[in-house]
Amino acid sequence: MNTYKSYERLVEPARPTSELWRLASSIVLVVVIFLAANVAYFNFLRGTPDWHNLSRELENGSTARSVLWMLASFGGLFAALAIALRVMHRRPISSLFGGFPACFADFWLTLRLAMVLFGIVLILPSPADFTPERAMDFVPWLMLAPMSLAAILFQITTEELVFRGYLQSQLAARFSSPWVWIVLPSALFAALHYDPSTYGENAILVAAWAGLFGLAAADLTARSGNLGPALALHFANNVSAIMFVSTKDYWDGLALYVVPFGPKDTEFVAAVLPLEGLVILCGWLVARIAIRR
Repeated sequence: MNTYKSYERLVEPARPTSELWRLASSIVLVVVIFLAANVAYFNFLRGTPDWHNLSRELENGSTARSVLWMLASFGGLFAALAIALRVMHRRPISSLFGGFPACFADFWLTLRLAMVLFGIVLILPSPADFTPERAMDFVPWLMLAPMSLAAILFQITTEELVFRGYLQSQLAARFSSPWVWIVLPSALFAALHYDPSTYGENAILVAAWAGLFGLAAADLTARSGNLGPALALHFANNVSAIMFVSTKDYWDGLALYVVPFGPKDTEFVAAVLPLEGLVILCGWLVARIAIRR
């Protein structure tokens, strides 16, 4: 497909070891290592002096430290992917970016426009029931900002490496149809965001939103031939949702503002999700303009 001709830069390194048994074995290896790393990580946290309080904070990300610890836990997934790539595919994790110069260039081009888009969304007037409330004083928030930005960047980079850099490219090396290598990783991305214990009857809508984001990121990765645009869109979205305006009492420990409802408030969440889906669609279009592909 001519639209995705640049994607060969990411797919070519995957071709020598594109057997499906390798992909399946790698997925199993990633899951096993990640679970083991998570056990070790939280055992370490249990040994910290203030674990009694931290454990309660981790349940909903109610403090800055709890959100930072949760974002840092993606280190286990990053390590698991790096090991599986070496063992099963004999390639470094750096090969999943599509070349650092191109990746960084497209990341920056996309991020500049994405920041404008999300900035406009954040300052638009809200209905009274949705008006954000101040959650943290500006000075402490600003002092936390470098650490917050680094942690979010690490979290979204790990996710993009797994779903777009690895799964999508390995499938593309094996199957020619984009219906396979765009849809399957996006469907898995959506399924892993299905959380009825948190979102109740809106869980399927939240998963659908994640699937829509996955499709947008997959398309941008294939168009650009690197992870830059997907990383930028993911980063802008998560910074907006974690650092600027979060939902009340759920992953709001780093937020400057919170909306006056949480994931359990099903009517509010159901009303907001279509708008967030529209923002992702606009983000995809903005990224297309940024990279001109």
